[in-house]
Amino acid sequence: MDKRVFALGITMLAVGFTVYGYLSETEPAGRADMTDEEKTAFDQELVINVGLRNIAALFGGLGFFIMLISIGIRGKKKGGAGKTVTQKPAET
Repeated sequence: MDKRVFALGITMLAVGFTVYGYLSETEPAGRADMTDEEKTAFDQELVINVGLRNIAALFGGLGFFIMLISIGIRGKKKGGAGKTVTQKPAET
């Protein structure tokens, strides 16, 4: 099970930061002689781009934490718990 969780974490990490990089490179650019309507449309595109970049970064960060959790799960299974100790009931 932990191999699949590890693969999921790596995939989410890669996809999240790849999309983040793409959105950072394709940020809308404005011009100096824009009309008010063009400025409004530009501002809306910019807000959408920043929002999508934030979502992509959160997706990549979640993938990183899932990857860390899967490493922790794997470590627990390999180490195992020690010998169980049972105590005798107290005699009265």
